Amino acid sequence: MMPSLPIWQFDVLLLVLVVLFAVVALSIRNLMGAAVVFGAYSFMMCLIWAGMGAVDVAFTEAAVGAGVSTVFIVSTIYNTSATMRSRPGGIAFKLFIGVVVTLAGVFLLSALPDFPDWGDPNSPANATVAPYYIENSIRDTHVPNLVTSVLADYRGFDTLLETIVVFIACIAIYSILRIETAKSKTDEPEEDTATAPPSYDPSDSLIVRQASRFMVPFMQLFALYVIAHGHYSPGGGFQGGVILGASLILLAISFDLKFILRQWREKPLMLLVASGVCLYATVGLACMFTGGNYLDYGSLDSVLPNDRAMARSHGILLVEIGVGITVMFSMLAIHINLASNGRFDRGL
Repeated sequence: MMPSLPIWQFDVLLLVLVVLFAVVALSIRNLMGAAVVFGAYSFMMCLIWAGMGAVDVAFTEAAVGAGVSTVFIVSTIYNTSATMRSRPGGIAFKLFIGVVVTLAGVFLLSALPDFPDWGDPNSPANATVAPYYIENSIRDTHVPNLVTSVLADYRGFDTLLETIVVFIACIAIYSILRIETAKSKTDEPEEDTATAPPSYDPSDSLIVRQASRFMVPFMQLFALYVIAHGHYSPGGGFQGGVILGASLILLAISFDLKFILRQWREKPLMLLVASGVCLYATVGLACMFTGGNYLDYGSLDSVLPNDRAMARSHGILLVEIGVGITVMFSMLAIHINLASNGRFDRGL
């Protein structure tokens, strides 16, 4: 017999590191260091999810948590300050937040008795819902990846609303941070220390530029594979969209923000953010026009090749493409807003 692997020892080590990184990220006063520690925390969470078998969640955590979220934090620090400053009345504010968090925690814990026991095989999720997905996913959708079939088909409304949330978040950040050029010229001095270019410009590095030129095509090719192959392996529109957005963000950092803005203008960029949601919603309307319910991809068998199950598989691919488009351009638009402090002219 093969000896059992010491899985629980690795889990304990990862949990200890997660707690350690969380405490360090909250206590360190240098915000740039906190951003790096936060990225390490997200990477540890990625390993924990992978160890639990939730590879799709680990993939998302690696792309979003350890990837673009860290870049967003660094972009924000670029336009603010790298050191945390204490404010008057900080202790009272912290006590107030502590009381609010404690009360919220007690309220949430009071609901625990209403949940089924941990691992109860007779709970509704384990006795009814999960077995149906496992037994019928291949027959219904021809999609081996259960996560994709659940998110994009059985729970298609949830994924549509999640895509709309990404779109609304992008619009909200745009609305809050965007500064009109005329207003910035009249209300602020020309040389603003918060947005003045640093003494060392990374875009002057030939090595960084050429390395990014070499990496970006492979990143985008892999992202397209993740979107198209999410039916059969971990991935999908959200993960692939984040990687596509990260490839453009890499170009923006390696060269400069104006290099990206020459390729992606402000208004077309926001229209592309909305186009992914429109594609997702249009697929649902097409299902209704072909005699089915909203997002019932099986009714598209009259216009898509093969049988009803394959039509559901093709419908899933279409909505995953819509998710990828919205997520990709949302990531880029958020980075441009944060890096340029809402001016869309220059930045990190």
